[in-house]
Amino acid sequence: MSDSELPSSRKAVGIDLGTTFSAIAHIDTYGKPQIIPNAESERITPSVILFDGHNAIVGSLAKQNAVAEPEKIVDFVKREIGKSKGQFHREFDGKVYSAEELSALIIKKLKNDAEKYLGEPITDAVITVPAYFNDAERTATLHAGQLAGLNVLQIINEPTAAALAYGLDKLESNQTVFVFDLGGGTFDVTIMRIDDHHIRMIASNGDHRLGGKDWDDVVVNWVADEFDKVHGENPLLDLQSYQDLYNRALTAKIQLSSRTRTTIVHSYNGKSIKLELTRDEFEQKCRHLLEKSKAICEIVMQEAQMDWNQIDRVLLTGGMTRMPSVRQMVGDLSNRPVADDVSPDEAVSLGAAVQAVLALLHEEDKLGERHLPAEVRSQFSAQDGSLIKVTNITTHTLGVVLWDDSKVEEYVFPMIKKMTPVPTHVRNSFGTAKANMKNAIVRIVEGESTVPSECTPLGICDIELPPFLPKGSPVELTYSYDENQVLEVVVEAYGRQNRVSIARNTGLSENEIATATADLLQIKVV
Repeated sequence: MSDSELPSSRKAVGIDLGTTFSAIAHIDTYGKPQIIPNAESERITPSVILFDGHNAIVGSLAKQNAVAEPEKIVDFVKREIGKSKGQFHREFDGKVYSAEELSALIIKKLKNDAEKYLGEPITDAVITVPAYFNDAERTATLHAGQLAGLNVLQIINEPTAAALAYGLDKLESNQTVFVFDLGGGTFDVTIMRIDDHHIRMIASNGDHRLGGKDWDDVVVNWVADEFDKVHGENPLLDLQSYQDLYNRALTAKIQLSSRTRTTIVHSYNGKSIKLELTRDEFEQKCRHLLEKSKAICEIVMQEAQMDWNQIDRVLLTGGMTRMPSVRQMVGDLSNRPVADDVSPDEAVSLGAAVQAVLALLHEEDKLGERHLPAEVRSQFSAQDGSLIKVTNITTHTLGVVLWDDSKVEEYVFPMIKKMTPVPTHVRNSFGTAKANMKNAIVRIVEGESTVPSECTPLGICDIELPPFLPKGSPVELTYSYDENQVLEVVVEAYGRQNRVSIARNTGLSENEIATATADLLQIKVV
């Protein structure tokens, strides 16, 4: 949906597209962020899809049927977003779905339910991603929102959104906040600075394949091993048995946050096992996961060149921060007060809703128009009338592969370094590697290493060169990194220019997006 096609009356929302749960929020007429409940009157929606013919059932009903019909279920799709169909896909009723398409169905559920609740169409959205998501994952999330029929105003980092939700009523109190975001499938730690109505990202690190599911898997594998020892059979070989055991492990984990022990009973192939698990035993089994998250906290402090006494508050977001061992670790490590006035499950979507309205307000200022209520504008403005400002940084280095004559090998030159404020625009000139080159081929990578094989390839751009050029002939290269942290590359040489978005090796292509948009219209999301 292009800006020219947007209706004059616009409603913007914030969407937390989570690994295990998702949420949607909006700004009410008084300028307050509010969660929008789904059709089942729940404030958060399980990110689970059940395919039933031409229907896609999303949420609690799908999750409840996971054991009965595991072959029709999709969950944890956020961990796969950004991959091509060749790397990840699921097939139902003869149709192959990419991670973007599956994610779009979850967003559609949130959008449809919110429209019914609010009684008006939703046109625009800000969608959140883990701060440590790379270019392909961010682009794929943007596409998922578009496939769901939304004009995606912006893709923002989850910790930034959480800091917005926390800091909205604290903008007069300058402070530095350490955001520890441990969700169902991803983990981020980010240092944010709230300064004179400016929320600024200082440093960020994380692991987008570390989350609550990993704690669940520890219990699942332990029970399966014990079952195998007793009965000589592996209960994980059957999909229905695995789904049942996963649900029991999840329940046990939740119970151990409020109780010191729990019991797990699992049956498979006419045999059963009953095991007792104490909180201490569970924490010991998962100690390596906690140590991993602790190490990332220490890394981000080093990257920011800060000491813990420079942190004013710790903000815990994500459902896993309810676990006593997680809270204890963060408390012992930081020795800083914890902000408990924001819900771990809702902070990200509430902050995204704030960013969505800020985006519309900035757009109004640019166009010289006023559509949103005056109360909303005043809620997000300083005393001088200026709007709240939010600045993110790059969480990965973006580079180009070059040739080193002296070492006779390729290396990565960093065009945009990690922790650079965005949006940003960088231009550099490079020489051709040899004489008489017909094309200048630019290989774009993402990562902190100078070794190309240790970085993530993002794609290739090239431009045709005039004949008979000597070695070292200049080629201009421009990297533009927008507020969504999506990269565009421009290659210029001798009056010729190739201005293209990266031909990414991951996610859906432009042609596939057009086809997927039409295909998803045939699916009823409930």
